[in-house]
Amino acid sequence: MKVLILGGFGFIGKNLIEELTNEYEIIVIDKNIDEDFAQRIINMKWYKFDFSSQKELEKIISKEKPEYIINLISHVTSERELSLFPKMIEDNLNIFLKIYEASKKLESLKLMLQFGSGEEYGNISAPFKEEDKEEPSSPYAVAKQITTNTALMLNRNFNYPVCVIRPSNLFGKYQNENKFIPYILKRLKNNEEILTTPGEQKRDFIYVKDFSILIKELLKNSDKIKGEVINMGSGISISLKEIILYLKEKLNSSSEIKFGAIPYRENEMMNFSLDISKLENILNKKLNLEWKDKIN
Repeated sequence: MKVLILGGFGFIGKNLIEELTNEYEIIVIDKNIDEDFAQRIINMKWYKFDFSSQKELEKIISKEKPEYIINLISHVTSERELSLFPKMIEDNLNIFLKIYEASKKLESLKLMLQFGSGEEYGNISAPFKEEDKEEPSSPYAVAKQITTNTALMLNRNFNYPVCVIRPSNLFGKYQNENKFIPYILKRLKNNEEILTTPGEQKRDFIYVKDFSILIKELLKNSDKIKGEVINMGSGISISLKEIILYLKEKLNSSSEIKFGAIPYRENEMMNFSLDISKLENILNKKLNLEWKDKIN
């Protein structure tokens, strides 16, 4: 069977491709092509595409006839600037609607996985449950929430086989070094000074390899998850300060850590933690996603 991954040459996409390639034929649509990576994957084809032509997207999807579609396209930022709204809407809602229009009549389609975000919940009481009323705190989070609600509406009204995944904070192979864990690791390994917030805000991290395995398991449970929102994290929240100090000790680094040198963002989410009981019920097993020892 075929899995079509939109935005497949990003951090999450590459890890998903490596996890899925032994069981599925992979088709990638992306505006940025990593040819070195692509040449290492045997069971894959790709299309360079920037979503400028709806007809071309429909042509590709009609030709390939995938059983599964995974949409990873997004521009992720926690900035609060209101000027970001047009880009957030374009990269999230508008692209999702283009995918829907191109695939809504696809008879082969078993499941479309739309990626939302744990950021949709905002600064509410943790752990976040799928039925909680969201209070998004950034244009990115608002755009994700609108897209989630649109996906659920299309499932209710037109039986579109979509499921929304809300991930927590991922880390691991192929991640941009400017992200929190790679950035801290790089500074610590080089014994460089680290300027940071007081670090009391808690975050739920999940190792991207574990995440990719869970996505593969959900594809095999597609009949159970149509029209659902599913949290996907470790279910463990830990303060950023504790993470930094843990890594400093693990690496025996001499870096000076200046906690409080950077202020918190406005309406900072102080405890980001996902309740993953729904995911465990779907997969019919208790998950152990402890991640600290997987940082290297």
